[in-house]
Amino acid sequence: MNVVELLLPTINKFSSAYLRGEEKILRFFTYNPHSKYTYEARKEHLKTRTYRRTELAAYLQDYNKTYQADSATMQNITRLTDEDALVVIGGQQAGLMTGPLYTISKIVSIIKLAKEQEKQLGVPVIPVFWIAGEDHDFQEVNHVYSPKHTEMEKLSFSIKGSGKKMVSDLSFDKEAMEKWVKEVIKAFGETEYTNDVIAHLETAIHDSNNIVDFFAYIITSLFKGTGLVLVNASDSRLRKIETPFFQEMLNNHEKITSGILQSQQELNELGFNPLLEVDEDSMNLFYHQNGERELIYRSENGSYALSKHSNWSISIEELHKLIEEYPEKFSNNVVTRPLMQELLFPTLAFIGGPGEISYWAELKRCFESLYMEMPPVVSRISLSFLERDIESAMQDIEESLQDILMSGLEEKKKAWLNQEELHQMNENLSNFQQQYGEVHKKFREVGNAMEPHLEHVFEKNWRLIDRQFDFIQRLIERSAYEKHEHIMKKFEKVELALRPGKMPQERVWNIYYFINKYGMDFVQRLCELPLDHNGKHKVIRL
Repeated sequence: MNVVELLLPTINKFSSAYLRGEEKILRFFTYNPHSKYTYEARKEHLKTRTYRRTELAAYLQDYNKTYQADSATMQNITRLTDEDALVVIGGQQAGLMTGPLYTISKIVSIIKLAKEQEKQLGVPVIPVFWIAGEDHDFQEVNHVYSPKHTEMEKLSFSIKGSGKKMVSDLSFDKEAMEKWVKEVIKAFGETEYTNDVIAHLETAIHDSNNIVDFFAYIITSLFKGTGLVLVNASDSRLRKIETPFFQEMLNNHEKITSGILQSQQELNELGFNPLLEVDEDSMNLFYHQNGERELIYRSENGSYALSKHSNWSISIEELHKLIEEYPEKFSNNVVTRPLMQELLFPTLAFIGGPGEISYWAELKRCFESLYMEMPPVVSRISLSFLERDIESAMQDIEESLQDILMSGLEEKKKAWLNQEELHQMNENLSNFQQQYGEVHKKFREVGNAMEPHLEHVFEKNWRLIDRQFDFIQRLIERSAYEKHEHIMKKFEKVELALRPGKMPQERVWNIYYFINKYGMDFVQRLCELPLDHNGKHKVIRL
């Protein structure tokens, strides 16, 4: 493996402006991630805060031990009890077989920044990955894509009755999951590593009780030796530690909501559409009942909390008691999750993707409403894997890596075929169509003068002729494609690998496609590469 760096825009204009350090954007954040003084300043600020370190470490020891975490992880958890210890944190949903590549790149980013800043600051900096086990949209995480010919094939796993249940509550049929996993790996193609990959996944399935377990076993195994610490946001044991923080959010729910609405208005004035949908009466907490999560709203007079989708309601005083007695019945929404993360962990930096950076811009006042600072928000490392056969095909079609990753190859493929084969033919056909159109127009004029009531018949006749010209053009294009099919397939092969479905590779392909081809230590070798947080896209040449 070696690394090539490219300067590419992100998928949205806001995060691109953030990475450029535009002042109008940076004012929505507490820290400038581009300043060399940021992490030292953040370290000093965190000395003024206190955390439930001992309780948190005890929970993390138990949780990570469940997934057979190694000594590097367990030592990092012990180090968290040090009053100077900090964390670099980021999170993601529990995707099947880890989901898209960006989950892996985010974890690598967390590990890299933690290691870098521990060296710079001279204090323990621990990499923490926050599993969003409370998420309830299983359809977002229940599939993997595999390349099939020149297209993407979606391979989904179904669980009956998933509804709005939290992913951490979704158990699965182990035989069915084993069968699905084998189908996925078979779609990736058999290699010398296939048996090892299937055995590794089957072990994780056998030891898991739910979707989050399956995810956690895999991540723990893939990142063995890195010291990565996992936390499950939906764990009832964690909820007990979070109890006073839920109470604090409840006490300040109006400030939290008004803060985000004010920031959204300011972003709108700058031409940026807010990403979060927040009602002015939202309390930004979920209550769990009957296996589903319901968002809590405050009543018009502010004395009651209620659900808009059921008859459930409760006084604010009773809600406080319910949180105290049954914290496991509550969870955060997208607004309060970052706040809970900050209340739990001494966060040196938060690692996020382009979308997260965009919506975190709406949250600064939410942090301030709880008398906290927003931590430095650092863009995750974006990356693409470039295989040798794909690089060879790129050279054959004479297209640059930069252009492919930015724009794809669909238009380039059409332009190549047009230049090689179709330009003159299409020009001639267009001239013939125009000439025929002029003749037919005169024919229609004569016909209409003689038989006005048949005007619609003449018009229909022309539409039929016009469609025939289109048919001939498609026939010519197909014939030209078949004549140059060998080179056309190379365009399609490269695009499918690097820009599948007109999207970045890391948003589509799964890490096991590469593990299956290059070995079970693929992720650990990836972690050893020089991947700097410099805003540049990393192309990993395999």
